[in-house]
Amino acid sequence: MTNEEKGNFCAWAVSLLVPPDEETAGYLREGEIQSLLAENITEWGGDPGLLAELAGEKDPGGDLPALQEEYDRLFAALPGQRISLVESTYKPWTGDDSCALAFGGDKGLLMGDGAVHMREIYSRLSLEVPEEFRSTPDHLLLELEFLSLLYRSAAPEQIQGFIADHLDWVPELKERVDQAASHPFYRRAIELLNLFLLHERRGKAGNHGP
Repeated sequence: MTNEEKGNFCAWAVSLLVPPDEETAGYLREGEIQSLLAENITEWGGDPGLLAELAGEKDPGGDLPALQEEYDRLFAALPGQRISLVESTYKPWTGDDSCALAFGGDKGLLMGDGAVHMREIYSRLSLEVPEEFRSTPDHLLLELEFLSLLYRSAAPEQIQGFIADHLDWVPELKERVDQAASHPFYRRAIELLNLFLLHERRGKAGNHGP
């Protein structure tokens, strides 16, 4: 995959992980991305049948209400009862050993080191965080959008560094979704994203250039 194609994949992954509506079905049926993934999923270590299963699940004429219900149950329920899509909640609140706060090493909290760093990055690049993400600048959707931007404009080492620093929690997210999801769509979507990121973390990011 070229860097442009990897950027397109990240943008496509975002479309799978926003609250589902009828527009998102079109993304799954988009022929170019389907062909691209079919060519690469085996290289990533995945089963080609995963893609066919994923594409067949999101039908706005049939399964959309079930997907909306599943999305709300998994990701939009009351705090403490949902699967988080926010980096900070998967890591200790801070890695600063000099922090005197009792909860400095706790997990499950917002606005940890990852969020502070992402906010600094956005500020340096004059990127505005949408209002709904002001307390979660390290939300997966924003991080994937930023990774898509990096694939179009950054050096390979910057891309690899971002994936290693800010998306290393996705395997744990996959485990939680595997355990909790009753509908296969989100298991397959997260699995596909995880395969891509693991492949990139093995040192292949940026090998083909823009």
